[in-house]
Amino acid sequence: MESTNHGEGPVAASKRRYIPLNDVLPPLETLVVAIEGSVDPDGVCCLSIPNRVLGDWANNREKNTSFVALANEHIVDEAITLNPEAARLEDILYRKSLGVVSKVRAARGVNRKNALLRSTTITILNGETISAADLQSELNEVTYLNEEADAFIEGLQEEVQDLKDALSEAQDSQNNPGGKIDAVSNRHARRKIQEVSEHANKALEFLSTYGLVAESLKVHTTSGKTFHIPFSDDAASENEDTVDLRVLYILDRYGIAQDATSFQPNQKIKVRISGDGAKFSRTSSFVLLSYAILMPVGRYLSGIGNHTIAVVKGAEDYDTISTAFAATFQEIDGLQQLGFVAVNGVSYNIELFFSSDMKFMLTMLGLNAANSIYACPKCTVHRDCRWDVSKPESYYSTTMARTLVTNRRAFASHGRTAAVHQGSVNRPLTAIPVDHMMIDELHLFLRIFDVMLRNLIKMSEPQTQQLVAYIRSCGVSFTIWESESSDGKVEWTSLTGEAKKKVLKLLPSKMKDIPLPNAFLDDVVQLWKDFEVLYNLLSSETPPPNAADDIHLKAKRWIQLFLRIKSDGHQKKFVTPYFHVMVYHVPDAIRQFGNMKQFSCQGVEKHKDDSKRNYFSSNHWDAPAEIMLAEHRLELLQQYAREKRHYTKHAAAYWHEGGMQEMRSQMRETLKY
Repeated sequence: MESTNHGEGPVAASKRRYIPLNDVLPPLETLVVAIEGSVDPDGVCCLSIPNRVLGDWANNREKNTSFVALANEHIVDEAITLNPEAARLEDILYRKSLGVVSKVRAARGVNRKNALLRSTTITILNGETISAADLQSELNEVTYLNEEADAFIEGLQEEVQDLKDALSEAQDSQNNPGGKIDAVSNRHARRKIQEVSEHANKALEFLSTYGLVAESLKVHTTSGKTFHIPFSDDAASENEDTVDLRVLYILDRYGIAQDATSFQPNQKIKVRISGDGAKFSRTSSFVLLSYAILMPVGRYLSGIGNHTIAVVKGAEDYDTISTAFAATFQEIDGLQQLGFVAVNGVSYNIELFFSSDMKFMLTMLGLNAANSIYACPKCTVHRDCRWDVSKPESYYSTTMARTLVTNRRAFASHGRTAAVHQGSVNRPLTAIPVDHMMIDELHLFLRIFDVMLRNLIKMSEPQTQQLVAYIRSCGVSFTIWESESSDGKVEWTSLTGEAKKKVLKLLPSKMKDIPLPNAFLDDVVQLWKDFEVLYNLLSSETPPPNAADDIHLKAKRWIQLFLRIKSDGHQKKFVTPYFHVMVYHVPDAIRQFGNMKQFSCQGVEKHKDDSKRNYFSSNHWDAPAEIMLAEHRLELLQQYAREKRHYTKHAAAYWHEGGMQEMRSQMRETLKY
């Protein structure tokens, strides 16, 4: 009997009937999980998983292996990584794989082949993926922390070796370099007995831990001669002044050990590190790191209360600072990690702060420039939102606060959009926490005053000379002129900090006579008066108990008044990072540390002037070294400095109300004739 094959022929029928199914399907190892776009608005993407792969997972999966882990192994090019903790996704993959097994077992022939050739689509929702960029960011963070740990360990090993060398030198110094006592003259013998007394006194220092005191030492020479060596008070007092070598090694360049002896044991000592750039001449720029101990009150506001740590000749940028001060920052980080120093066996807790102007602060934190989109060193506020003071006070110190960890992670993702790296373009240079990186209240005042003065000059145009006359009547020298090299742009005298404070105090009462538009004259006067009150409050060394809340409220109202003035220069784009810091971060700092005056860089600026004088008194062969050596010599000879003659200012009108300026004007008029 002939078989019926519906016109396909015997060969075709035999192929359809006897070719194994595995020969028709593609090899299992060539199948991958593909990524497709999501049609679900809440979805990130979709996974297209071949049914053969799902069936293989169901049949051959090991007991402790999750379906999410199997999917991560098969995703094409590892474009995304599924979150191992995504319970919904694990459940869906489990049910889909069992469903595929059931369908394939129930199907036969072509239906079974088609079931195996199909793919199952699964939607991936937000939170169920870990992008490769995030994984790389975490990897970079771990790598960076490992590098820091290795560097710190290497530094500790070097310190241990140095301590071993110092100990070896100390032991060698105790050995007798000359002849024995029996073989020297009586004068030399007395000198050697004194050396033995000093060495023995140091060696028996442990007796004090038992409550014992050694009064004398009885020794015999090889010839039988006996010596009674008393431990003199001089030797004991000299021993009391010795300082632990390890502490001296760490703190020698900071000078903290010398100053710490005036504090009480276990007292927390606040140490402020500061940095600033300085242009000493037309062609010479320097960057200085200095420190100041924030006790006693007021000393850190003078030049003698600030001490240079390091100096480098170069520009004030990240590359110069990170390269030249790398070893210094490593030692500062070591001190930050220890948290204490020991002097004469007494522990002193150390709390490190960093204070500087906005430019140096952003550089230390690895952030972009002050005119960038995310320019606040304390939080991630956007440039277009700095004017908005409707947020509660704690919003920017909690929800959007910066930390060293977030800055490092943001830097690891640099190269993407600004919204991702949020201004972190470099690694932070020090381990001092962000909440201990304090904005200088002096520069905050100077920069905000500059904005107010610039707007006042613009509003008084073209009758600026009347404004000049009133500013001069405040007792300062001031001039406005048109620049010859900038297309007629108006420029004016750069006032000192003290001159700006004097103008802020005296000028508002005279603004009624300055030719300003009547529409917002009252608001401008009130703006200047309110800022004087606000600055006096935030710069006080002893602010009242409710100062933080009061400053926050007054600063919010001040910015609202600033924006209410409808004049060029009072738009939202002119609200600088200093404005935002004054509203949201200064109150928090006062609440946490007591006042902002202790973080003022007034002493740093005076110390910088002293360094500039030392520079011009040197031969400029090795200027940084000569600056530090000259400063060290002056500190050693400080007790011989001439005391200033006391002078009492009796005529207040002369000194504070413009009388001195009027006298100088009269002298100039007299000299014309």
